[in-house]
Amino acid sequence: MIDTQRIITILVEAGSFIAAFAAISAGIVMASVTKKFGTGLMASGFKTNSLGVFFIALGIIIDAVNSYLQVSGYGSLLPEFVPLAILLAKEASFVIGTYIIVIGSKKTGDKLESLMK
Repeated sequence: MIDTQRIITILVEAGSFIAAFAAISAGIVMASVTKKFGTGLMASGFKTNSLGVFFIALGIIIDAVNSYLQVSGYGSLLPEFVPLAILLAKEASFVIGTYIIVIGSKKTGDKLESLMK
């Protein structure tokens, strides 16, 4: 008999890792932008936002590993504080990544707006 729970878990984890590696690739592309548009604001904005993308990718990877540990049964073998630490690390990665992207985008937008005046 086919274990559909394991197949679904594998598909979900594969999707998570694909999303994480796509985010890492996007971060690398954004960080490597060297063309200076006018004063170089866009290149510096991309570099700042790429750091946020890396943090979000880290959060996706931590979430995928946590899900795998829970579904495979290894989660019950870990000490009690480990799942909480994993959850806090994942949430911190998402919050830090989002914060960096929002603040970096706002600073870039503000600088572009001041140049247009």
